Amino acid sequence: MLSFLESPFYQAGIVLALILVLTGIDHLLPHRTELIHPRAGSWIMATALLLCFVILNTIFLFRINEVVAYFSRSVVSYILLLLFSYGWCYLLSGVHFDEAGSFRWLWFVLTLVYMVFFAIAYTIRGIIAIADREEGR
Repeated sequence: MLSFLESPFYQAGIVLALILVLTGIDHLLPHRTELIHPRAGSWIMATALLLCFVILNTIFLFRINEVVAYFSRSVVSYILLLLFSYGWCYLLSGVHFDEAGSFRWLWFVLTLVYMVFFAIAYTIRGIIAIADREEGR
């Protein structure tokens, strides 16, 4: 039913559409300046949606047969999503992500988390395959 979601590019497209819509709505809303930088709303929203992509993309690894091809497409789609998010948020806010807060470090950590999640999911998948083979004997 939702087999089109097995493609990392479709996953990135959905997240990209959510980034466009939700950051656009956030840009139109008034902000209180006591809590965060006044123009950091789009950066916060994009970072949260990038985390959603990381989780969604890693979960779909369990349904994929060709892991290497999926991983390479996933990394390319993640990098494209990062680049687009940076450009879009810069256009909306008018500030670099260092000026809006510590988003450079958040994105760096998010990228490392993505690689760790992918490694964990790949390892779990291998353990399940070994257990299935042992059960078959």
